[in-house]
Amino acid sequence: GGSASPRSPRSDEGVDQKVARNMMKGQVLPQTFQEMFEMNAGMSGLRSLSWHREVLKSWENVVTNVANSYRLQEECETLTLRISKRVQGGKGEIKLSEFRSCMLAAMRSLLPKVWDTNYEVAWTWMWDNVAQMLQKNLTSPPTWEAELESTLGSFDETTRCNIRRDIYERFFQLCPAGQDYFKQSNTRLHYIMTKVIDMTLEILQDPWQVVEEISKLGLRHVGYGIPTEHIPHFVTASIEVFQKATDNRHSQEAFRWALGLISKILVRTILEGSTIVMKAVNANSCKLIQKALSCAPRNRRSEWVLTVQVGTQQISPLYWSISVGNLEAAQAIITDLLTIRADRERYYYGVDALFNAHEDIVTVLVEQAKTLVPTLFDGLVWRSRHSVDGFRRVNYYVKHVLVNSQGGLAGALQSLTSSKDQTLVSHPVICLVSESLWSGVVKRSFIMAKVGFVLSLIVFMLSQSILPKLDIETNRSLRIAILCGRIVNYVFSMTRMIVFHARRSAKAYRENHTFKILGLPVPAYLGGFFLFLNFMLMVLLIAMCIQEPMFWCIGTSGDDWPTGKCAAAQATDRGYTICSMIAMFIHWLLLIDMAVFSNKLSAFVLVVRYVLSEVGRFAFAMCFLLLTFGSGVTCLRHGKDEFRNVPTAAGCFLSITVGLYEGDFREYFDTPYLLITIFIFTTVAAVLLINLLIAQLNCSYDFVYADMVGFARLTRCTLIVETMQTCSPVRFARFVSTLKLDHRVEFDAGDVGLSGAIQVKEPASQIPVTKDQIARYGGICSGDMQWPADASLDEEDRFEKIEKLMESTFAKLAKLDKKVAGGGGSERADTKLSLSNDRGDSKLSSSKSADVSVSG
Repeated sequence: GGSASPRSPRSDEGVDQKVARNMMKGQVLPQTFQEMFEMNAGMSGLRSLSWHREVLKSWENVVTNVANSYRLQEECETLTLRISKRVQGGKGEIKLSEFRSCMLAAMRSLLPKVWDTNYEVAWTWMWDNVAQMLQKNLTSPPTWEAELESTLGSFDETTRCNIRRDIYERFFQLCPAGQDYFKQSNTRLHYIMTKVIDMTLEILQDPWQVVEEISKLGLRHVGYGIPTEHIPHFVTASIEVFQKATDNRHSQEAFRWALGLISKILVRTILEGSTIVMKAVNANSCKLIQKALSCAPRNRRSEWVLTVQVGTQQISPLYWSISVGNLEAAQAIITDLLTIRADRERYYYGVDALFNAHEDIVTVLVEQAKTLVPTLFDGLVWRSRHSVDGFRRVNYYVKHVLVNSQGGLAGALQSLTSSKDQTLVSHPVICLVSESLWSGVVKRSFIMAKVGFVLSLIVFMLSQSILPKLDIETNRSLRIAILCGRIVNYVFSMTRMIVFHARRSAKAYRENHTFKILGLPVPAYLGGFFLFLNFMLMVLLIAMCIQEPMFWCIGTSGDDWPTGKCAAAQATDRGYTICSMIAMFIHWLLLIDMAVFSNKLSAFVLVVRYVLSEVGRFAFAMCFLLLTFGSGVTCLRHGKDEFRNVPTAAGCFLSITVGLYEGDFREYFDTPYLLITIFIFTTVAAVLLINLLIAQLNCSYDFVYADMVGFARLTRCTLIVETMQTCSPVRFARFVSTLKLDHRVEFDAGDVGLSGAIQVKEPASQIPVTKDQIARYGGICSGDMQWPADASLDEEDRFEKIEKLMESTFAKLAKLDKKVAGGGGSERADTKLSLSNDRGDSKLSSSKSADVSVSG
């Protein structure tokens, strides 16, 4: 019944007749009611089985709800639509008695020992009642569909708008409380009413798909907490307004019948889906969640908070609470799921159920409820309260954070790195996962990738900085070594970079991952610092290859080649050396990426990058002062060459600032205005600005220091995610097998616990644990039993009652004080007298009760 469009009766007939023939030949033995029914239908020679199959699909719902007339009528009306669509356009009439004959024959065959006349009468009576409900409107849906489609199509937009408005007005008259649930804007309300009206026609056109959509809508209304008693008023208002809008009797009947069926499905879905857990979620109450789950059986406690199933549709109370912002309820659900409970026979832990139902729970929390991520990760850690030799056992249940259901890398780490939140990646669970991946998979790949770069840097240094400074004029072997080194850089390093950037650029332009600089599209990957440096190094190597002096001297230096000194190479020598110098700098800057091997070193590099922004602000302020004072002193007539123009004056001021000025300030006594200006600049720049820079760097370092390890871990996690994208599944599976996540891990000595954990030992003083984190219970060890009631909930209820009693008492006293303050002296005296009498009466009653109790 969930298909988007009905299948052809001919195809159903062919499939069913083939199955029946196979059964009659003995190829397939009927084991179920449906198989036995199909065999009997095939033996009876029935030509059309398409509508029979629709009855078979709904047979369980029909039989199980035969005592519920309201639900049975809903199933029969839905079945009427499906049967009508199956035979629409076909030949012959629908004979409901055909199904009864095959049904009874199938039942007799399946239950030969217990079947008797009583069963015959009962099942015949049941089908006759169902057939009567089906026959009532079996031929009407085609007419209703055509008439309702024609009527809705004849309404112009003004008429539609008036109908929608009148429906809401009439609904608010019938049910004033409904206004509290329709508080959206008028455009949104008109949109909702348009969908409702269109749905009355769509359910006649495609009952399979629309019934599923109504079920989904009903489950969403469970989350909204919509009272079902308002729905009949809404249906009545809609029918009344629609009947006034058209005189077509068939359209009126179609709209009434379709809207009634929709309301029945909606109400039934809401009632079946309104579990005590969903009600607690709507209330966003942690206490109500705990009370609701106290009624759940032990082996189904996780199911109650992860799945609410109605028919073929389901909703997750956990996901719903997150999506609507009921984070208190969501936190209570996560905490309950990740609490380890145990009886004498088994442990109960909801981590597997949570990740099996919601594999992307970490991604959802990072995107929608980041404050709950630490709650989730804290629930994945168990710490023993017993320590041995100063260490305690710690179990990290990270199987689902590390491995997904397909055996690949889970998406948790990628979601966390995308969030750029250094506090989340610093959680012990993520630290363990990242360190395991780094040491087991990524470290080796990273080293292998960097070995080639380090060798390239060594060759580049030898051929550009070390060997050319030796006596190469008389040693031809050195010149050959230099040439070979440069050829290696050009052939291997430069070519590899060209291929890499060509592929990345082509992919970026193909997928439109670009950003614009001066109107030109630039690949987005060049926004990364190290990738941009790598691209610039490629450009410099290409420029060096073009200007290579030894290449320009080929054929011009005779037997002295290879050499870079010839007339042809003089024009390119300066540009070549400049490119070589910048390329050397970039080579060493790219080597900073290897700081990821040490988190502390990586953190230091990140701190340096962060405080460079403060240095940039200082440089901007210094340039401003140099230009200000440099242009100012040139306006004076002083005859000093150091300050004759703006560039020389600015350079002189800069040398004064950094302490490199070698002049004597006594020479400026004859120009006091210039000397005063120099002293002012020295005070502002050398004293104020430099000390301010030192203070800013100190504050920035203190600020970043608190999170620098987190930033370093974030950098390493980003590298891990990027590297794991190229890791082969076989290698990753081999790494996962070494973790033995499928083996059960002990809690304490001899206490074999749960699988999916990595056990480590940490210093006992690191995180003190004084209470067992496992909730252990005695008594009957049945999974169908509830866990014993939590005494803390009763204590909280008692405290809450006392708190409410005190609040009401204080409120009454406040009213009494206002009354006393507002009255005269006599009233005040009367009030005091009444209070004293009340106290006396209360004392007398208490003393009497005490005497009675003593005498008793």
